[in-house]
Amino acid sequence: MKAHQFRFTAIAIVCSFAFACSAQAETDQVTLARQFGIGYLPLAVMQNKGLVKKHLEAEGLKDTKVSWMRFGTGSAANDALLSGQLNFAAGGTGPAIILWDRTRSSVDVRGVAALSSMPNMLVTADPRIKTIQDLTNKDRIAMAGAGSSVQTVYLQMAVSKIWGIKNYKKLNPLMVNLPHPEGLRAVLSGSGEIRSTFTSPPFQYMALDHPGVKVVLNSYDVMGGPNTFLMVWATDKFRTANPKTYKAVLGALKEATAWINDNKHAAAQLYVEDVGDKSDVQAIEKMIRDPQIQYKIAPDRILPYAQFMHKVGSIKHDPKSWKDLFFPEIHDLAGS
Repeated sequence: MKAHQFRFTAIAIVCSFAFACSAQAETDQVTLARQFGIGYLPLAVMQNKGLVKKHLEAEGLKDTKVSWMRFGTGSAANDALLSGQLNFAAGGTGPAIILWDRTRSSVDVRGVAALSSMPNMLVTADPRIKTIQDLTNKDRIAMAGAGSSVQTVYLQMAVSKIWGIKNYKKLNPLMVNLPHPEGLRAVLSGSGEIRSTFTSPPFQYMALDHPGVKVVLNSYDVMGGPNTFLMVWATDKFRTANPKTYKAVLGALKEATAWINDNKHAAAQLYVEDVGDKSDVQAIEKMIRDPQIQYKIAPDRILPYAQFMHKVGSIKHDPKSWKDLFFPEIHDLAGS
């Protein structure tokens, strides 16, 4: 073999080996998280329709295994993400922003995309309570992830407007940490000390279907309009090491979101089948069609929410733009 032919062959072998190593560098398993409620519908669509696998195969990762975990709170998802059990967490904006703040100099957690903008409501079965000013030390509010959840911050923002920002934790002692379904059951049972719950769709609407249950506070009133309720987040460490896997998950989320917006009746059917309960498809479809409920990957009003958290000391870093909180892949969208 001539010298130039040998060099060409050697280079080809090295390039082939480098390409193979690059292909093998991607993880052989990706794990995603879900929680409860119709706000997580895009993830339910991704799971039930196998969209992550579809997009992985399109990226040449046909052997990558996809697994799902279910959590009751965003803080639990955070623990799993940091321990390496989970690659993509999902939950309220509060837990995501807290982890963004705490991991800036380590694994660098940021948002992948928003999931949904929808109102969260503090509802009560107590006829005495008409506004949060009627709440006393004897009252209790069921809330998933009490103390760190998105509903916690909504309530603190509302409290600050009435009693001043120094008193933003005034109602924290009333919070009882319960997953949304359990909080709903506690309120509707009529027995026990929990007569109110700060929850999300569909649970708030289920509560309001019962006589005597009314809205005390709507998060959209607190935020001045629609704002992102749920989002997906990950570590930059995983994103950098697995660019194709990351792209596949984001692509699957985009496809699921578009499918829901184009197929709302079918999406309602999928939700009812997915949760395996006796929810009425028409009732769920009515919620999905509510103009206040939007499935979109661009965040709404997440910056003022995060800046409030900084103002009260819940986070150390003060974001200057919503883009500080999310990875660049969605920076071309009209977020806020």
